[in-house]
Amino acid sequence: MSRAWRLQWEHGSAEVQPLGGMLGPVTLRLEGGREFDIMHVAPWHGMTAADALPGILQRLRGEWPCVPFGRADQPLDLPPAWRTHPAGDQWDHGYAANHAWHCVDATPQRLHLAIDYPADSPVTRVERIIAADPHAPALDITLIVHVRREARLPAGLHPTFRLPPAAGRVLVQLAAHEGVHSYPANAPGAISRLRPDTRSASLACMAGTDGPLDLSRLPLPGPSEELLQVRGLQSPAPAGDPVGAAPAPFTLHYLDYAASVGMWWDTAQLPDLMLWISNGGRIHFPWMSRHLAIGAEPVNSLFDLGRVAQAPAGHPLADRLGIALSPQRPWQTQYRIAAWHQAAQVQS
Repeated sequence: MSRAWRLQWEHGSAEVQPLGGMLGPVTLRLEGGREFDIMHVAPWHGMTAADALPGILQRLRGEWPCVPFGRADQPLDLPPAWRTHPAGDQWDHGYAANHAWHCVDATPQRLHLAIDYPADSPVTRVERIIAADPHAPALDITLIVHVRREARLPAGLHPTFRLPPAAGRVLVQLAAHEGVHSYPANAPGAISRLRPDTRSASLACMAGTDGPLDLSRLPLPGPSEELLQVRGLQSPAPAGDPVGAAPAPFTLHYLDYAASVGMWWDTAQLPDLMLWISNGGRIHFPWMSRHLAIGAEPVNSLFDLGRVAQAPAGHPLADRLGIALSPQRPWQTQYRIAAWHQAAQVQS
């Protein structure tokens, strides 16, 4: 596989690898020249044993797009009213997440990548443009999806952020939303501390198997692997404002680093946020009870189940059917990831 591409500018640096088109590591330069690493890089990267893993896991890191979004295997322990069906292909989170992208154009501050899909897919080509903000420690990303026929597919973005080891020292902040839904099945090979298929009003008071569970302060003190979907996250930006012009719908406050990371996206296109809290809750290889990260994934999808399952009528997420795609016009979305020095006192 060819070497990674690199972005370098006054306010930071970033790498993008061909496999999955994954962005990471990313180092952003804050006030006073202090450098802050924001994106997760899996601890097994570089191990020869990782070569036998699915493409998406071999060099797991940072951020990448998922078209279509979601798992390709059918869960066996969904509630009785749920129905399952085949995914249509074998690629978890889509073909692009498991294969090498190619470079269309590159400069030190802007990278344009693309990947062509197999002929039997409704998707023909996916492109992504990653641009450094010359005036700030931030990256602006564009995703473009081309299709050969009309289709509706679950779609999402997959930013995965770094978590330091000290328990409770990262504060997760969300904009207003319509509730947080726990996963309706057990995550494969994982320990979960949440009651399945429940709705909670906030991350700070989730319905746990042993009582209320606070998922707003990470990492958690004990092993856990949780999948959640925040429904109807409301962007604070007025309609028509550029991405990043208002407070972020999703923010991480790193309390021991006096730094924050925010993510902005078009919540009309991707109305929900799936959260993957990986907190040492998977024991088998390559996870080995040592994987700490938070995936914050803007989606139009039924969890990561939209390719293989259907929720019963009346379920709060039953209407999350994916994005409508047409060969007449490529689908496009923009999003932004930025870091800043947290001068104001955050609850600690």
